[in-house]
Amino acid sequence: MLRTRTAVLIAIAVGVAVTLLLAFDVADPLELPARDLILRQLPQHAAQQTVVVAIDEQSLRDAGAWPWDRSKLATIVDRAADAGARGVVLDILLAEPRSGDELLAKAAKRLPVLAVSVVDEHGRWLLPGPPLAESVTAAHGNFELDHDGILRRLSATKQSGDRSLTALSVEAASLITGAPIPVGRSIAPSFRTRASAIPTISASDLLRDPALAQRLRGKLAFIGPTAFALGDRVLTPTTRRHQPDPGVTVHAAATESIIRGDVISELPPIAAGVFAAIGIGAILLARRRRMAASIVIAAIVAGGIALLATGMAIPFITLVASAAIALGALETRIIVAALRSSEARYVNHRERDAESKRVLAHELKTPLASMRSLTQLMNDFDLSEAERTRVTSLLQHEAGKLETMVGTLLNLERLPLRDFASSSNVIDLGDLTAARVDFLRASTDRTLFVSADRDVFVRADAALLERVVDNLVGNALKYTAGAVTVRVARRGHDAILEVEDRGPGISETEREKIFARFVRGTTAAGTNGLGLGLSLVSEIAKWHGGAANVEASESGSRFRITLPLAAESAKAGAM
Repeated sequence: MLRTRTAVLIAIAVGVAVTLLLAFDVADPLELPARDLILRQLPQHAAQQTVVVAIDEQSLRDAGAWPWDRSKLATIVDRAADAGARGVVLDILLAEPRSGDELLAKAAKRLPVLAVSVVDEHGRWLLPGPPLAESVTAAHGNFELDHDGILRRLSATKQSGDRSLTALSVEAASLITGAPIPVGRSIAPSFRTRASAIPTISASDLLRDPALAQRLRGKLAFIGPTAFALGDRVLTPTTRRHQPDPGVTVHAAATESIIRGDVISELPPIAAGVFAAIGIGAILLARRRRMAASIVIAAIVAGGIALLATGMAIPFITLVASAAIALGALETRIIVAALRSSEARYVNHRERDAESKRVLAHELKTPLASMRSLTQLMNDFDLSEAERTRVTSLLQHEAGKLETMVGTLLNLERLPLRDFASSSNVIDLGDLTAARVDFLRASTDRTLFVSADRDVFVRADAALLERVVDNLVGNALKYTAGAVTVRVARRGHDAILEVEDRGPGISETEREKIFARFVRGTTAAGTNGLGLGLSLVSEIAKWHGGAANVEASESGSRFRITLPLAAESAKAGAM
């Protein structure tokens, strides 16, 4: 285990790093999309307090091109007042005087009416002019988009020059709740009532049928353009299919969130840093660190989702990443300690460790050479899609196996001490060999024949036997220009794997010696190698309870691996 002092120092360092990352919004590109994803999965709320009177395409066809005579807006406001609406929100700029302003001002005196205002390029407010200024309350409709163009927060109040205006949705919500305006604050609606879910009445329908105004009773009526040719369109965290919603429906959805109190409060960076430090400390001081890391990460994710449903957003991506990085750093520390321990053993057991490293270096060549050949095949030849897919699959398989092979070779010196029963499984030697030869065939232009009896089952470590096939076939290809034949057969209670080449052969006096470490036959002169491949083959065969040998064949050499059959295969062979 780590010393307590070291663990505490690491935890504090991680806590400080998390605090700084969050304080400077460095993690926002990851945190915000993750938060949006969760919000989209949470149960959505139906609109309770708002209805949109939409100036849609139908309204433009029926009532004429925009802008309308404001007497039409006055009619809509009058009908909302007659129906008992709680208020009207005009998401329409009224800065320029138009015909019908007197009628609209008169209608606006019958109930609370808010009118949107924005700041122009010169920093001046575009406010409703007389006579409307005396009848409506101006509120700012500015959308503050994040770096990815999504509306996640809005300023409760906005100052420009000597005037400060309340946000349209905040002012509208106060008509229902009566809550005071939070000056100078940033508010993050959860938008769990989607903008697309706000009830909508076409303005032309309402102008034609006064009875429809009854749908506005007790509601806030938002009047604004939804036609594609008019108004702004905005993305929110819960927007579906990434299709922007009309600004008026977004204002209404934000109002619904504020009225219900569905606003998101972010965990302060310092608090997040403290949580990160506590979690990292728990991981570092635990006896079972991986289990502790899994528990901490699961708690962060589950807690983040649960808290977000209540309106509290925690930076769980940053917290999870810090936990994962801490665990990775700890594992790296363990690996470094193991390497240092290996270096210490090198001083006391120089020859043995040097030999192990040479075995590792030698055995790394085979998969790397195969991967290099496959890469060259993809680069140099115009492969069909099926061929390219197959070669790519082989590359991926070999790259994944490389890591397993390295671990196996590093532990090879302790191979005799491994528990054979727990390290092995019953496998079909013929299937394994055929698959491996098929892979090797894809990386060479030489002819490889393979034949295998059916159901030759052995209890073995599949990765080790693949190394045996690789080494024997690789040696055969190295020392012969002709075809190589690979056979798998059952003989009595033994499984036989043979690799036969058409090379120069091996003298009888060298046939046993070449399985010793660092011994190479006279026919190997002029070729690369350390004399470790066959010693590895022999050790693997012995660990499996078998043996390795070589004999002369009619055209070259025949290497044979003998392994005991698994009980099931031995019974089948006796029948």
